[in-house]
Amino acid sequence: MARHTAIFALAAFLALAAFDGADATTCISSSNPLDNNKEYFSVTDRVAVDGTAAGSAEVTVAGDFSITYHKHFKVLKNLLVTPAKTYVLRMCGSDVPTKYPNGTAIESDAKHFSVPVKGVGVGGSIPMAFLEQLDLLDKIKVADPQYVHSPCIRNAEKAGTILGQGSGHLHAAGWANKTKDNDAVELVVTDSWNTGACSCDKDVVFDPSTDDTPLGRAEWIKYISTFFNEEGRANVAFAREKAAYDATKKIAKDAADVHASLQKPKKKCAWVNEAYDSNWNSYWKLDIAPYKLAYCADAGMEAVTDKDSQGYAKNYVKSGNRLTNALADVDVVIDETYDSDPATNLDTKEKVLAKLGITLKEGAVLLRLDRELSDNSATSTKFYEINSGNSGINWAWSESGVLRPAHVLQGLVHAVWPNSVKEIDPACVDYFRDVTAGEKPVVKDHTHCTKWDKANADAQCVTNIIFRDSPAAKPSFIVAILVALVVALIGA
Repeated sequence: MARHTAIFALAAFLALAAFDGADATTCISSSNPLDNNKEYFSVTDRVAVDGTAAGSAEVTVAGDFSITYHKHFKVLKNLLVTPAKTYVLRMCGSDVPTKYPNGTAIESDAKHFSVPVKGVGVGGSIPMAFLEQLDLLDKIKVADPQYVHSPCIRNAEKAGTILGQGSGHLHAAGWANKTKDNDAVELVVTDSWNTGACSCDKDVVFDPSTDDTPLGRAEWIKYISTFFNEEGRANVAFAREKAAYDATKKIAKDAADVHASLQKPKKKCAWVNEAYDSNWNSYWKLDIAPYKLAYCADAGMEAVTDKDSQGYAKNYVKSGNRLTNALADVDVVIDETYDSDPATNLDTKEKVLAKLGITLKEGAVLLRLDRELSDNSATSTKFYEINSGNSGINWAWSESGVLRPAHVLQGLVHAVWPNSVKEIDPACVDYFRDVTAGEKPVVKDHTHCTKWDKANADAQCVTNIIFRDSPAAKPSFIVAILVALVVALIGA
């Protein structure tokens, strides 16, 4: 019976994982007039939170953003910015609403969009990863591919289906011309720093990287999905990622408990980064970003920090030995410092240690975040004409690491507890490079698109995390995870 239950749950999971969010929207028109009695955003096509079924008319996600559904329009609010940004998303073909159903006037500073949006301009690479996960690459009309890692976005830019255009301050005029005055672009995705903004009514602030938790950052997929009426697909994608994350976290806890039962001290984990003062003098510091410390804890370790009296990370002079002292009893050191060509400059343990100026505790693991890179040399000549001076190497971590916390955690857990989870499949994105094990950066260019696309379409990277040969992947455990997935996706 248990086996049959597992098979049934697996079938349900795979069916949901293959959710078809194809746009079946019929816009309001003279032949299809607005029906004031109809719910145009049905209960099955609304954002779901906390494992509940979709259907709530008012949803707030982790205090970061809210969505309120009305009959033919929905209101999205970005609550992280002050004042909050309000976006009114009306059913395509309908008139711009001026009042809420209770008669209250809609905010005068609200921006209005017809949904589903047909074309997007994206200046930053992080939003592109979210759109790719939602199978919406065809909606990207203009993009700045300067820092993009995704093989398929690179492939689309090279093929000309995405127009490559610089969006930085040197190219602001060109970016505005191709977004603000382009009828094919109905939405421009930016952030609190105005990355890729057109400075027009098309701008929407999208802030996943500001969230304090790994899963919270990924849950912003629900925010961006509302502009395309793809909330159902976003619910599935996030529930899938969360189930995989929770499964990996449980495996890490079990491994840490076994470690503790052998009277061994809890493993320690530290993130090392570079800091600059007002005169651009550089220092080392232990990163205290909450989501990074959460990764350490969820991988079964104790996060190490070193803060001053104000709660800020201390700066270590590079010529001294304070960084070595701070890492003296750390078991896992994650070097996140940037290098324009790590495949050449930091390809060995000796080079990384020399750059940091440290020695490691015996048996310590040294990781970097440059396991997977992209090579810009394969991008179009036109792109290089407008982006001269680009280093040519982009990191997967800086793009899709925000969206894929389960993949990040799996890679970290594999490095710390290698007998607990498998190494990430070559077709899937990887972030951590085990320098102590001699791993080299892997460069994936546009020719990797087919494998990348299939991995995403089949959800194989997430299912590889959940269904694997590991001490925790016993039949009863798998059934529990599958049941959790089904509950998360379709409600109790």
